Amino acid sequence: MRPDQKGWTVYEIWSGKPALVAQAPQAGLSEADAKHTLALLNGAAKRGDASMRKP
Repeated sequence: MRPDQKGWTVYEIWSGKPALVAQAPQAGLSEADAKHTLALLNGAAKRGDASMRKP
């Protein structure tokens, strides 16, 4: 998660690009929304969901 020109962006660590949720880039978010999205995605990864990873 890093600041961008319009707010905050949640990045995918494998590609360095903004994370996509329902095909929507997670960019320009409020800090609270970015933190919430980050927590959801990290929680899914900890539970074994590898859907964000590239083969």
